[in-house]
Amino acid sequence: MKKLLTLLGSVSLMTTTAQMAVACSPNYDQKDKDGNSILIQFLQSIDGKAQISSTDVLWKLINTNGPKNREKLTLDLLKMINLSILSNAKDLNDDSIYANYNLQNTLNERWTSLNAAVDRQISTEKDKYKKDYGKKWEKEWNKMLVNRYSVYQDDVKSMDQEFLENKYKSDILLSDTNNNASKALLDVLLNTDQMGVTWISSIDVIRKYNALERIVNTNKENDANIANYLKADLNQIAQIENSTTNEANKWKPTTLTLQNTDKELADAARNAIANVKVSDIKHDTPVSVNEFTVSDTNGSRAGFLSNSQRFFLDKFYTTQAPLAISEVVIPFSANGSFDNGVIAQDFHSDDGLDQVNNQKLMQQILGENSVADWNRWVVSKSTDYEKATIKNYDKLMTLSNSTDFTQDMRSVVYDFVLNDKENNTNGSKIDTGTTFDDLVKDLSRTSGKDNHFYKYDDLGRVYYIDSTGMHIVQIDGYKFLVDSKTSEKKGTKQNGLSEDGKQINSDTLAELNEFKKFNSLDNNEKVITMKNTESNAYKKLNSAVTNPYLHYLVNNSMLKGLEGTYSSFDIMSEVKTWSQVSSSDSSTFYWTTCVFDYFRTISNEKSQEKFIQQYISFETSDENTENSNQVIQNTEKWFFEAVSTKQSSIANKPGQLFKTEDKKWTDEINSKTSASGYPKLTLINKNIGKITNVAGSTFWAPTDNGSNNSAFVIESDTSYSLNYSIIIEAIENSYRESKNGGAK
Repeated sequence: MKKLLTLLGSVSLMTTTAQMAVACSPNYDQKDKDGNSILIQFLQSIDGKAQISSTDVLWKLINTNGPKNREKLTLDLLKMINLSILSNAKDLNDDSIYANYNLQNTLNERWTSLNAAVDRQISTEKDKYKKDYGKKWEKEWNKMLVNRYSVYQDDVKSMDQEFLENKYKSDILLSDTNNNASKALLDVLLNTDQMGVTWISSIDVIRKYNALERIVNTNKENDANIANYLKADLNQIAQIENSTTNEANKWKPTTLTLQNTDKELADAARNAIANVKVSDIKHDTPVSVNEFTVSDTNGSRAGFLSNSQRFFLDKFYTTQAPLAISEVVIPFSANGSFDNGVIAQDFHSDDGLDQVNNQKLMQQILGENSVADWNRWVVSKSTDYEKATIKNYDKLMTLSNSTDFTQDMRSVVYDFVLNDKENNTNGSKIDTGTTFDDLVKDLSRTSGKDNHFYKYDDLGRVYYIDSTGMHIVQIDGYKFLVDSKTSEKKGTKQNGLSEDGKQINSDTLAELNEFKKFNSLDNNEKVITMKNTESNAYKKLNSAVTNPYLHYLVNNSMLKGLEGTYSSFDIMSEVKTWSQVSSSDSSTFYWTTCVFDYFRTISNEKSQEKFIQQYISFETSDENTENSNQVIQNTEKWFFEAVSTKQSSIANKPGQLFKTEDKKWTDEINSKTSASGYPKLTLINKNIGKITNVAGSTFWAPTDNGSNNSAFVIESDTSYSLNYSIIIEAIENSYRESKNGGAK
């Protein structure tokens, strides 16, 4: 049997303790006091060598194989932390606005089910080996294990089968397509709703009332009969009383138990019948307000966001700067062209109709009924002028989405939104009395110090011309984007139970009631409800989303797919796609640190380094030299910096992607020859270099209740790069000084 990688090849997850250890030790199988261990493999192979010292492993990571292995090591360690969190989540801050009710128990249940699923997966694979190889199945199975982990053991006869099978299981838990810990955690945080109630209709409550009334009236002197009937459904009295009001804060919990005496139960039944008339029962009510139920068979809480979902929503909002967009495009006329310069005649037809219709349409867009006309066009998918098109986008415009929106549009819209009009450098306010031809002249994009790239109005519309014609782009819900700049930034949460623990929090019950009422409406009623943004229903739905514009996006996402709606986007669907575990370039996706960021945010531990040490530790053994121990310590520091660097990179990446696309677009304009007459006016964006910070202040996330908001803080890439280099240099120096360096 070959020796093991003494530092990074063997890591054990203690299922009854809270840490995994990255250990420099000759003992590859680390176990807890009960003998439980799950061995984790970091690196599949390093140059195919098995006998490699810890310092040599680090040397390969930071030099020969370079950034690729550093990236893999960081990702593997983050996956390990996810696995450790799933099995050992602790010290969570329940006061955080993002902490889910009963989260720790939910994670424990998911860990148990994930373990069982992986065991079944391995059992199924063994059954296939038995079918394919008959009596030789175990030999072939062992051969597969040895071939897979030849860096550890390459001899079937002397192999440690239990060790390799545990390593195989750990690989599944870390990286399997379906049964991995990171995916399980994301499913809990993004898809699992633990806060709901089951509803009973007022009609069914009336039936219960009538039945109970008969029992009470026919057993006036027989407490036992009444009590026995009541014991079959102890919730019915609370249901009868609660159905008389639609105000959730007046609903009462079930207080009766099987331990009550027959007289107590009978008296409660008699009081309910005496105090409530059947005509008072008018409202649907929860079956019980004592505790939440997970099931939601009638979709009563569709659209209700958990606290953890709001974490990812807020993170997406503040880094991606999403905007809901609708657009009218007035095309060039048959003889019109963009490439040789734009003039009013490019929108004129020989029969004179285009210029007449363009002017009428512009008067509508700038007129008193503009909002109603625009909404009507969006719903009908056509304007009052057949050549002009209208579109409401089913994707949100974001800093990184260059697929669904042209760069002309993105650059204009974000300049308008983020640069606060910057003293009219790039845009100027449109005169409501302007003619279409005058507007074309103003937006011809002819280079000159007094010319503007776009016009804008108070409704959140920008007007500009590109190669396809005149664009009027509307930021849907613009009023709320403006309101968000001065609104209260303190966050709130959906609380679980009341302070005495006897029933569901009344505010949470009230919101569940609002969702139940909304989801019982027909499609047309839902559209009307959301259209009235001053209504109680609009304000109470998703009330924990305190940013006004984000609240608009979340509420209107519930209208996606409904006939007659003007909204076709779904922000939570985009958030989930953004957060999903992907096999693509990990640096492109938030998923690499999203689970870490969430639990770091809701942890009571303020220090990120100490938070990491709760779930993974770099350890040394008595056999190590001082220099080897220094290597371990420097590796730990390296990982701390690697995580911070990745967090900063992910936070800054949307802005960087936008800058890249904006520069490509500007360079393309500048590459055109002046002789061609091509419109060469470009946007002058003084804030492009700090777009991430500018976007973060406009698209803000709320403050948390005394927990770590570090996941939302944007740091400079430069500082992290500097520290990162220092740590690598320290590891190199430790390697050179170590007597254990090099292959053995």
